[in-house]
Amino acid sequence: MRRFFLLFFAIISPLVAQEEVAAPSQVLSEEDYEMLQQWLEDQRKITIKDLGGRLSFAGEVRVEAQAFGEVRNGTKQRGFNSATNSPSRAYDVEVNLFIDYRADRTWASIKLEFDNNAGIAGSDGSGTFNRITTERAFFGCRVIEEDTYTIDLVFGRRRLSYTFDSRVMFNSFMDGIVFKYDHALDRLGDLFFHAGPFIVNERFDHYAWIWELGLLNVYNTGLYGKYSLIDWNTREFSSDIRQDRFRFLVSQLSGGYTFRPQPWDKRINVYWAWLINHAAKGVPQTHGRLENKGWYTGFSVGEARKKGDWSFDINYQWIRAQAIPSFDVSGIGRGNAQNIGFYGLIENGELKSTDKDNATGETNYRGWTMQLLYLWTNNLTMFQSWSQSVTLDNSIGPNLRFKMYEVELIYAF
Repeated sequence: MRRFFLLFFAIISPLVAQEEVAAPSQVLSEEDYEMLQQWLEDQRKITIKDLGGRLSFAGEVRVEAQAFGEVRNGTKQRGFNSATNSPSRAYDVEVNLFIDYRADRTWASIKLEFDNNAGIAGSDGSGTFNRITTERAFFGCRVIEEDTYTIDLVFGRRRLSYTFDSRVMFNSFMDGIVFKYDHALDRLGDLFFHAGPFIVNERFDHYAWIWELGLLNVYNTGLYGKYSLIDWNTREFSSDIRQDRFRFLVSQLSGGYTFRPQPWDKRINVYWAWLINHAAKGVPQTHGRLENKGWYTGFSVGEARKKGDWSFDINYQWIRAQAIPSFDVSGIGRGNAQNIGFYGLIENGELKSTDKDNATGETNYRGWTMQLLYLWTNNLTMFQSWSQSVTLDNSIGPNLRFKMYEVELIYAF
């Protein structure tokens, strides 16, 4: 612990020098300082070979362009002379760095995302240069490894969608613990159970939990099924708006069939899912009704692994207003250029409740989306997508029509 403290102090001292903290040499004794220097020198001599693991680095450089269209109650929402003056086009420059380390029974994974708007800096341009996200930072350990099953524990950060499957939700980050049980059953298929708690808001002592149970490749037929349950509604709040925002206990039942028709030999996956929010209750925004169900269905063709490969995916989404929380939507959404929540909005700097006329959010929509991925080379990929949605229930909130086209060039190394 003493060495750890000395190392920590040496690292942070330059960062807080502006606070006029004394330099390490002025605080530490000569003996302590020499001990720290020796410890640092020893660490430099430790190699990956000595640690016994495998370290890998990878990265992506992305340039992307998006074009939007949004109409709210017949009024244009994006572009020049629109109601919000939000841009109808967006251009990004993105870099992703991946660092992975794996030993015999432990591993760690890091993904740093640098995603910035294109343009020159300052008030005369739209460019940003400091947007960095810790997209992934976790380590894991294998607790039990037998011939047919394994048990792992994983600690840290990842998106919910990294571990749990949905086309319309699980877009939030999961800072928590994942318990993973995977079992290869003779002939029946591959059984798995993944679960864990995670932090929602430490200031409110708010935590959530999730689990997913699935069986893959049932009897070697390509059929699979999954059931997941996520609970955001784990505590009481003094604010009715906050209480409503987290009143979600969502089940999702999904399944599909994966096969390779011959002689075409392209992987085809047909999938579907149905979901319901068990915690929903009638509120003024929904005229006292329960609007707590949703579903999606679609199919994908092909796999993108090497030069000349391609993949295509298309799916239809039907999501009621209370089916999933707006902050966790990973599907098409509604655009929502005015950024009005379903339960609350900011008016004159104050959070106020919405009503049946202005409740918006990212749910209460139906629409479809398609994606095409093509590998020009083993390194260079083109990604394109088209999405559009309309309001599902016009009696709830505004009538929104939203569409988006996106194209990305991705260079991986």
